[in-house]
Amino acid sequence: MKTYNTSAATSGITFICTLIGHQYQTTRKITNHISEYECKCCGKQMTDDSRGRLTLLTPELHEINEKLKMIFHKKRQHLQSA
Repeated sequence: MKTYNTSAATSGITFICTLIGHQYQTTRKITNHISEYECKCCGKQMTDDSRGRLTLLTPELHEINEKLKMIFHKKRQHLQSA
């Protein structure tokens, strides 16, 4: 799994993340370009936005990722069977 480091600029995170930054690990691969990540230290969840940057994973974005994953999976199955 991939690990990403970012600087911690948000309040309310663990002391370790404040000092060394988040240690993001890929938790789910949605498509070839979109994944969901979680910090190993504090549990903060992030996802890729439309520009490829990490953004906070909200319930709305989680639902969008679920639908996108279903569409991507169906498309991939259809292309493999053709």
